[in-house]
Amino acid sequence: MKKLIPAFLFFIAATSLFSQECSDLFISEYVEGSGNNKAIELYNPTNEAIDLSAYNLVRYSNGDFVPYAVQLSGTIQPKSAFVVVLDKRDPNGTGQEVPVDLALQEKADLFLCPVYEVNRMMYFNGNDAVTLEK
Repeated sequence: MKKLIPAFLFFIAATSLFSQECSDLFISEYVEGSGNNKAIELYNPTNEAIDLSAYNLVRYSNGDFVPYAVQLSGTIQPKSAFVVVLDKRDPNGTGQEVPVDLALQEKADLFLCPVYEVNRMMYFNGNDAVTLEK
């Protein structure tokens, strides 16, 4: 037992020497609810506000290599989250589409264009890759 304690302490010390600071935005949550209840949460781990206009959310549909990108806008504050939601707020819906749930609307910091031909990014599902690109 006495031999395990120094080995354990060495392991803790060695791994902490290689830890790195996260210095850029990352996707912290991916929400794929029913219907149009889809959201992406971004997190800013830095100590500075970040202008989102330098970033795109990108969807690669069904494992394909074709990117469907949408440019972001706004500012994300330091140590804060920023929620992006598809702009389906019409309470009557459009055609057969239902609006985004009110609870999700209240969390949104940015609503993205709901027109599929303009913004295919927010029509993701579980077999699509979603990336944040700068």
